[in-house]
Amino acid sequence: MRVRGAPVKLHWSIPVVAVVFDGFRFQPGFILGFVLLVLLHELGHALLVWRTGHRVIGIEVTGLGGACAWAGDATAFQRSLIAWGGVLVQAALYAAVWIALRAGGPPPGLFLWSLLSVFLGANLWLIAINLIPIPPLDGAEAWQIFQHWKRRRGPVPHGSWRDPGKNAQRAWLDQMQNAPPKRRKKRKHREHVGSIPDDAKPSRDAQRALDDLMRKAGGDRKDDDN
Repeated sequence: MRVRGAPVKLHWSIPVVAVVFDGFRFQPGFILGFVLLVLLHELGHALLVWRTGHRVIGIEVTGLGGACAWAGDATAFQRSLIAWGGVLVQAALYAAVWIALRAGGPPPGLFLWSLLSVFLGANLWLIAINLIPIPPLDGAEAWQIFQHWKRRRGPVPHGSWRDPGKNAQRAWLDQMQNAPPKRRKKRKHREHVGSIPDDAKPSRDAQRALDDLMRKAGGDRKDDDN
C-alpha cells in the first residue's frame, strides 16, 4: 500500500518474530497486533518527517523493527525529533488502550484480548528497546535532542540527505531563497573613555571654520620657516 505517495512494504519475517515474541504460540490476534504496532512506529517517524518539511521515500515493516527511509537536509534537532516519532506514537497508543480498558472493562473474546495485550505489554518492551542509546536504535539520536535544543532554528544544514537524486536539494534551496531576510539586531552605543559625546561635537560650519584656521596656520608656519 501507499501512504501519501510513499510505498509501505510488509516483510515476511514479522509474523515469525511475532510468534517467537509470544512464546511460540500461534495467536492471530497477537500477530496482527504486533504487525500494527511496528507499522504505527514507522508511521510515527514518517509523520514527523512530513511535519518538518521533508520527504518520505518508503516504509518497510520487518521482524527486526522496520525502517522509514526519508530524504531532506534536516538539522541535528530535526533528526533527533524524527527519531522520537516512533516511541511517541507507541506511548500514545498505550495511553489510549489503557484508558479504554479502564473505562469499558476487559474486551470480549480471546482474539481482541490478545490484540490489545500487544499494545500494553509488548509495547512497553519495544519502547524500552528502541530508546537504548546504541545505533541503529532510535535512542542513538533521540537523546541528543537536548543538546540541539538551543540551536534548533539554525539555517545551516547538517547533511542528512538520503536521496541520491540530482534534484534532492532543490526543496531546501527554494526554502532558503524564499526565506525573508533576517533583521539585524541594533547594538547599543557604548561611550568609551576619552571619546567626545555627540552633543559636544561642533557643527558643520564650526568644523569648516576650524579646518580653515588650521590650514592657514599651517601655511603661515611654512612661510615663517622659509
